[in-house]
Amino acid sequence: MKMPRYFCAKTYMTMKNLITLSLLLIMTSCSNGRLLKQALDSAGSNRSELETVLKHYSGHPDKLAAARFLIENMPAHHSYMPGVIDGYYNYAGRILADTALSPEQQRDSLLAISDSLYSVLPQCTIPDAQIIKSEYLIADIDRSYELWTTCPWSGHITFPEYLEWLLPYKACQYQELDAWPDSMLTYFGSGLEHPVRNDVEYNTVNGISDMLRREALEKSHRYGLYTRSGLPLLSAHLITHRTFGNIPDYALMTVLLMRSAGIPAVLDHTPVGPRYTAATTWFVILDDRCQEQTSEWDLSTNIGWGFFPYERGPKVYRSTYAIDRRCQEYLKKAKFRYPFDPATTDVTEKYFMTSDLAVPIRPEIRKTLADKYVYIESALKDSSWQIVDFGTMKKGNALFNRMGREVMYRIEGFDGNSLVPVSNPFILHKDGSLEYISPDSANSASFDRWKNNPI
Repeated sequence: MKMPRYFCAKTYMTMKNLITLSLLLIMTSCSNGRLLKQALDSAGSNRSELETVLKHYSGHPDKLAAARFLIENMPAHHSYMPGVIDGYYNYAGRILADTALSPEQQRDSLLAISDSLYSVLPQCTIPDAQIIKSEYLIADIDRSYELWTTCPWSGHITFPEYLEWLLPYKACQYQELDAWPDSMLTYFGSGLEHPVRNDVEYNTVNGISDMLRREALEKSHRYGLYTRSGLPLLSAHLITHRTFGNIPDYALMTVLLMRSAGIPAVLDHTPVGPRYTAATTWFVILDDRCQEQTSEWDLSTNIGWGFFPYERGPKVYRSTYAIDRRCQEYLKKAKFRYPFDPATTDVTEKYFMTSDLAVPIRPEIRKTLADKYVYIESALKDSSWQIVDFGTMKKGNALFNRMGREVMYRIEGFDGNSLVPVSNPFILHKDGSLEYISPDSANSASFDRWKNNPI
């Protein structure tokens, strides 16, 4: 009898992986029926497309589990409404192809048309569940599963890691539902045909990742422009043909390229600017030991050097496909709804020393709050404040988890009309202690070492 492919030595699969998969399937079938039903209901008239995918994999347990994972978490993911983005992308394609224009001129042209003709596009979005086609989803699952079970750069990862680091059909909100893996490999993947052979790097995740990174850096002629440049360019054609961009743009390009080649990769980001670098988004890969290797930011930086170990910040979030159910509950129940992205997870502890906070709020102030949710803000060097997370009130305290140390914070609450400060500013010191300061003195330059930069 022929041995199933995922038992072959070539795939590096272990019994531990198979046990994990079996447990996941059991938990999925027992506990997530409600989530699957909710996701199918949210698809409206497109429900049959999602049901077709589930039926297609009814005889393949692991692919069925992958399909359920994508569908159950699909309500957190959105695209531009069909047709509404086409005009802008067509114009952007012509501008990027115009070699008579400098990158600055191309940026300014896209910014001008974004503001004049396409300013309403950010509001013209639709849940992926209502537009995605079964053929597209099946192709994504089959492609990523083939990579996971045959590629030496991803066969070592577990099934749960496969779900987040390799499977998803998109890596960010509003990314086009197109054939981006084919485009990325066509333009930046020629080195995979003849990888450099040496005793150290051949067929290792780090070696292949760095080869791809260098090829993409050389062919894309990365040109960094760090001011607003109009609507994001999120179609496969524009991502590969872009002539300028900021760090998040090129970090996204890198993650898409890595996943196209079967290398597990994700995006991490901060909600405020670090104090001494422009990096706000960077990419992470899983190496041959399933250890996370971070970049400093995008494809222009070496893999494994790490994200600035001397930096301090309030939060680091990882872009995920899975929904953060706590955030989803907040977005349903909060009377004031800050636009937190439910498709993220908090990974601050991977980068900074953190503390769980229980900040006392005076009774007379608590009485003015309209609901249980409170917000923690990071102080910025321009004297403004940036919300970085939400928490809840319990027993007179505002509770927040995993807050980065060596940062100045304050807490706000919703009084039924607007957000208002409910605590004095305070510094969360390196040793975990809190130092309260007066609101008037918080803007003093003497406190800049505990402040971050606006994005």
